[in-house]
Amino acid sequence: MTAVPRSVVVIVDPLRAGTKLGQLFNGLGHRCVAVLTEESDSEFWRASFRPEDFLLTLHEADGMDAVLRGLGEYDVACVVPGGESGVALADRLTPHFPGIPAMAPGTAHARRDKYHMAEALLRRGLAAIPHCRTSDAATAVEWYRTRTDGRAVVKPLAGTSAEGVRFCASEEDVRGAFAELRGTVSLFGQVNDELLVQQDIVHSGGVEYTVNSVSSRGEHHVTDVWRMRRQMVDATAVCVYSDLVHPDEPEYGPLESYLRDVLSALGVDNGTAHSEIMLTSGGPVLIETGARVEGACDPGAVLTVCGRSQNSLLPLSYFDPEGFRHATRRPRPEPRLHARHVYLLSPAEGKVVRPPDLSGIRALPSFYGMDTTLGTVPLLERTVNLATCPGNLYLVSPSPERIEEDYAALRRLEPDLYSGMLTD
Repeated sequence: MTAVPRSVVVIVDPLRAGTKLGQLFNGLGHRCVAVLTEESDSEFWRASFRPEDFLLTLHEADGMDAVLRGLGEYDVACVVPGGESGVALADRLTPHFPGIPAMAPGTAHARRDKYHMAEALLRRGLAAIPHCRTSDAATAVEWYRTRTDGRAVVKPLAGTSAEGVRFCASEEDVRGAFAELRGTVSLFGQVNDELLVQQDIVHSGGVEYTVNSVSSRGEHHVTDVWRMRRQMVDATAVCVYSDLVHPDEPEYGPLESYLRDVLSALGVDNGTAHSEIMLTSGGPVLIETGARVEGACDPGAVLTVCGRSQNSLLPLSYFDPEGFRHATRRPRPEPRLHARHVYLLSPAEGKVVRPPDLSGIRALPSFYGMDTTLGTVPLLERTVNLATCPGNLYLVSPSPERIEEDYAALRRLEPDLYSGMLTD
């Protein structure tokens, strides 16, 4: 009788966008074990979990010893964060399995806490946003008074989806942000007893980009770059859309070079990273990096327009470094495709009484694909951040003019989409 292989891929919090990772590794012939963190212990995260994709599901709530005993039954090939909530536990698990590809252990704290993230960059001589970490509103106001532009951002130290991010233009705004945020509980179940105050570089004339990457043994490769467009909703800058940036566009090179230095400073030696970078008149400045796959993303769309994606390179980064190098050097697709990643924006809220009619959006000539919760939610929420965004989609075409026309048509269709859901 042939022995059944005991090697497994461990995915920590394979939730929301991370649900694709179990399917990815299973499809390549690997077997997977899920570990669910205490940070993800809410309906917001767990509703997307697919236990059928895993040999075994372990729970951090049962204790670290129980998790390690469960994993001890297998040969662990790698430990992969399935999302932001899985980054810290993945970092704590990897030292128990010597020899597997891992992040650098000495910088683990800088991969979640945005204050330590900025400090790690400064120690390497890299550009970082001026900042202050404090639990005291008066201290935050004193720091704000040192700014010459009269603007600041107050945010949780380890948040996600723009939750709790507040833009401030006065001392009263700063005090109000502290009064609103301090002591609240994040989507990860953490109490925001301290907050980060930063210079507001969003309103300083720079341009924001999202940059996705995969690393293998310290070699970093950028898979895709997107130019972000936001709009203010209350005191938060909400994602509206982002446009694909091609490697021959002038901003691509500086962003790529800076990000490689950032990833090295943060110890992202293996695996994926999703980074937000502001390109200012003085050069690129990191907003934040998450050591995991991009959340609101269709890896199939990225693969189509870029010839590679985080998901297509991730298994190679862990198991086949030579194959990773070969894959990252393949030519990009020709003819060139343009793409816009669009976020749905609901100005309405209320009880859903009718299913969404998405036929008009799907009929747009450049429509590629959509990921939305509109067909399953009992209540429609007003969009104030990524956590309340009802979905996202991709427009893909050889013609940028086609994408502009379809995008304008989509925004004209949206009001009737939401009102129709709320009207019997």
